[in-house]
Amino acid sequence: MAHLHFRRTVYKSGGQHATARVRYVTRQPVRAVSPADQQVRYISEGREDCVFTTSKNLPAWAEGKPHVFFQAAETYERANGIAFEEWKIALPQELSHRENMALTRDLIWAIAGDALPITYAFHAPRTLDERAQQPHLHLLLSSRCNDGLSRTATQYFRRYNPQHPERGGARKAERLRQLGAVKAHRVVITDVINLHLERAGREARVHPETLERQGIARQPEPKLVPSESREYREEGKVSPRMQEVLEVRAQRQQTRAEEQASARTYWEARKEDLGLTSAMDVTAQLAVIETARGQAREPLSTRQVLLGAVGLEQDDRMLGDLAGEASAQAQHEARAVWEDAQAEQALLNDGWAAVRGARIDGHAALAAELHEQAVKEQARAWRSLEHDLLALAAQLDALSEESGGRGTVRIRLWEREQGLGW
Repeated sequence: MAHLHFRRTVYKSGGQHATARVRYVTRQPVRAVSPADQQVRYISEGREDCVFTTSKNLPAWAEGKPHVFFQAAETYERANGIAFEEWKIALPQELSHRENMALTRDLIWAIAGDALPITYAFHAPRTLDERAQQPHLHLLLSSRCNDGLSRTATQYFRRYNPQHPERGGARKAERLRQLGAVKAHRVVITDVINLHLERAGREARVHPETLERQGIARQPEPKLVPSESREYREEGKVSPRMQEVLEVRAQRQQTRAEEQASARTYWEARKEDLGLTSAMDVTAQLAVIETARGQAREPLSTRQVLLGAVGLEQDDRMLGDLAGEASAQAQHEARAVWEDAQAEQALLNDGWAAVRGARIDGHAALAAELHEQAVKEQARAWRSLEHDLLALAAQLDALSEESGGRGTVRIRLWEREQGLGW
């Protein structure tokens, strides 16, 4: 039965996951093999489930090699920053391989467009009972847009310079960073899947909300580790988690009709909201979906969201969701400001180190020039930081007033001495 399964995993800089994840997704070792050798290896190792894999939008320095790109992301992305994300998306069993390939193409375009570096693969392993396939999409994604400018691997992951893009790193896409981004991804993925199911003449549909939010009394299926699946298929061994899976699948047979009715009702309402009609071709329909995603990402005040969603009555669950979203937004923006401040300070520290080195070497004139430059850079950096923090404080205070909260934000900046120390 068609259902939405979307799992997102984040990998931070400084890690060592890129090699293993690229190998798993693409079934390719670090040193690529020919397509013929790869096919032989799939068959001999029982890994023939990889139907198709490729990369797009990689910068020139990566030379089309995903291992090179994602290893560089882990190495050069700023401290504690997100190096890359891995998404897993279930594809409908109701569609053929050819139809799911077309769906994959449109999903990748909706997710990455022509700018976000991405490596993806269409996998189709057998089900536990070996009676069917479980088609799904794996993708590795970077938020650093490839704008075509010539950069080295080191520069590519530096901070973006809006005034002089060629001097800084690649810009990060807002669609992966804004408030509610994960929910927006789920909605877009649902829209594209439902569009393909409908155009293929299938009755099945998918729904972006959880079973609980749909009011369906069924637990989601727990995730199995590969060893549990293998032991069940080869030895018939049923682990406690496998038992849960079997029970959930049995229960799903009872709720199948209810789940599909909910998904079809959602899609009909969604088409009406988007203005999708059967007279539009698939390109026009996808353009409407993409436009709606862009509009959904526009920031709205808490009051606007509440009035648009529930009129004058404030639903307790909606308020709880908004509080969580607001908290996530505040944490994200505060973290971004702090990371920018750390980056600025790192540059300043380099400047002060150069001043000290110049003085030690006896280059007084150079030391004086570097000192003056560092002082100006320090003043500029702290003015920029002060502006960002005050703007964040104003935003949080306004959010608190709109939601009727009592929280306040107090930010105090200490004056810095103009000497070499703190």
